[in-house]
Amino acid sequence: MARLIRLAIVACVAWAAWHAGMAAWQQFEFSDAVSQIAQFGADRDEEAVRAAVLDAAAKFELPVTPKGVSIRKQEQPAHLYIDVVYTAQIEILPRFNYPWTFTTSAHGWFVPGGRIPPK
Repeated sequence: MARLIRLAIVACVAWAAWHAGMAAWQQFEFSDAVSQIAQFGADRDEEAVRAAVLDAAAKFELPVTPKGVSIRKQEQPAHLYIDVVYTAQIEILPRFNYPWTFTTSAHGWFVPGGRIPPK
């Protein structure tokens, strides 16, 4: 009986680790995508940047809303700051969800005239 209880506990820990690990991996990939958007989007308007962030969130199936995306721009030199906050429901045990709040921050800057002109 004790062996069965230990096996059930190990199964519960493995279940929770798998689901939490997958959520952390999605967050890592999403954070990388937001960093790319910040690096290459400093010369775009805020709505285009917000749409790109929401598209990246949809790609990774994350519950990011437009309210959760904060964008700040600085003109001289051109800096772009993106902050994203969302809460994902992580299934720690079967039928038991835990709300886990994730935060992503990215910064990019753009040097006018720093790009190679197209041929």
